[in-house]
Amino acid sequence: MYFICCKILGVPPGSDEETIRTAYRKSAKELHPDVNNSEKAHEYFVILQNAYEYLLKHPHSAAEISFLKRKAMQEENRKKMVEYIKKQQSQANNYSLSYILKNSSTARILFFVFHILFITIGLWLIIRSVYGVFFYEIVDKTELFSKYIAITFGFIFGLVLTSIFLYTGISYIRNR
Repeated sequence: MYFICCKILGVPPGSDEETIRTAYRKSAKELHPDVNNSEKAHEYFVILQNAYEYLLKHPHSAAEISFLKRKAMQEENRKKMVEYIKKQQSQANNYSLSYILKNSSTARILFFVFHILFITIGLWLIIRSVYGVFFYEIVDKTELFSKYIAITFGFIFGLVLTSIFLYTGISYIRNR
């Protein structure tokens, strides 16, 4: 508040009473509503009057002024740091998968191509497993148990693969 009042009156921080009074009289002659015909002259004059009264009631020594300056600089640096952190976080968010998928048509195309590819692989595993059951039953009866295990795992893996990629693809489309 002290520095703002000094700025309003146009005096340097730590000025004596005489300098403050001289600056006030000079500004008051320009801003007084009787002299200045501006619509905002009264408001400006009230602000000037309040700043003058504050500086007269709250004189500061050189040590207090340096303390206030350091405190103001610390607050300003804290605000800059908060802004910097927010900027870094927003830049980090710009590299998330959802941001890239929303803003890059190439990424969306690749997303769907890979989904279609993996769904196709999953369906191929399911169909191959089902076909294998009938093929192995009719043609070859040797090592039937190990072939059924391989067929079962192929079927389950294909089912899981297909369902995961169908789910993620559908949820992406639904959330757009």
